[in-house]
Amino acid sequence: MKILFVAHSGKISGGANRSLLTLMAELRKRHDVSPAVLIPGENTPLEQRCRAIGIPVYTGRYHSCCTVFHREPKDILRAAKLLAAPFLDKMEAQRLNRQLPADFDLYYTNERMTCVGGYLARLRGKPHVWHVRSFSKENRTWFPPCWYSRMNRDSDRIILVSRALYDDFSKHLSPDKLRTVYNGLEPERYTQVERRAHTGFRLLLAGRLTPAKGQEDAIRALDILVRQYKADAYLSLAGRTPAYESAAYARRLRKLTEQLGLRSRVCFLDEVDDLAAVRSETDVELVCSWLEPFGRTTVEAMMAGLPVVGSDAGGTKEIILDGKTGLLYPPKDYAALAERLNRLRERPEETAKMARAGKERALACFTAEQTASRVMEVLHELR
Repeated sequence: MKILFVAHSGKISGGANRSLLTLMAELRKRHDVSPAVLIPGENTPLEQRCRAIGIPVYTGRYHSCCTVFHREPKDILRAAKLLAAPFLDKMEAQRLNRQLPADFDLYYTNERMTCVGGYLARLRGKPHVWHVRSFSKENRTWFPPCWYSRMNRDSDRIILVSRALYDDFSKHLSPDKLRTVYNGLEPERYTQVERRAHTGFRLLLAGRLTPAKGQEDAIRALDILVRQYKADAYLSLAGRTPAYESAAYARRLRKLTEQLGLRSRVCFLDEVDDLAAVRSETDVELVCSWLEPFGRTTVEAMMAGLPVVGSDAGGTKEIILDGKTGLLYPPKDYAALAERLNRLRERPEETAKMARAGKERALACFTAEQTASRVMEVLHELR
């Protein structure tokens, strides 16, 4: 089966394109799929990575059919681009239809931010699958009017990475087209973490610097750990500010750290491609997102043998079994987060048991091989 995967971005930061790379490699390895990828823009990190692993690359000039409004004058321009993007992409699809090879059996759009894959599939009379990996409300994302009706018209199946995302989409689209397929990771990349000796109670939160990822909650929970529970605790924040987010949030986090007297206890790591070294000196990983669609880092941490404390929302609560493979706490309740963390600090035997159970669950339920097999089941429905 020859599949043209349509990427929504040429960047690799964030989980969507990382998951796309994993899926393409696994389908090629195990399911006799010949993947190629269409990328917006040239000489992007995604293009370089695909070429390095032998996946054919095509490039186009299509646009993101979403935006984030910041309550500033530039929002007028953002709104204009948002409304124009579907029409510009329709013209780009016509151009690509004339230039791309004609022998693809199926078109597969990664993420919901572009509609050029749907247009191409319609022009060529081929099936189209949308693989959705994010909520729109998670990061205040706006889409053009009638976006769900367009997705319904231009898709044969819509794959969603969690039951929470499925429930959200089923409010707008017929469940007939919707399928839930959890993200999967390559165990060999994350299970080889060797523990290193370190001082203090070390915490890690990996994710883009946006309010919805909950870094502020983690900092405030650290403050409670240090002052109320007298813990010698430290927090590493791995991630950078995405293009759609104002830099004001990152500045606010640093200012809050100063105000709470935690400068020596909070480390801003920027974006880290491979967190193995950081995790080797981490005791607990945090997932503080208010509404995580799935949570690759949650599974990464579990595969690495770390206990995870996550917010009881979105896909996180589908991954973590509270009290068995980790702990959940009410979203935005940093006092409850601090209490859960102190519980793990004071009960090392229980913590180690949860870490082992979490690793077993991750390896049993969230591997790349399982994801690829489930995706192929969905694709076979279209034959």
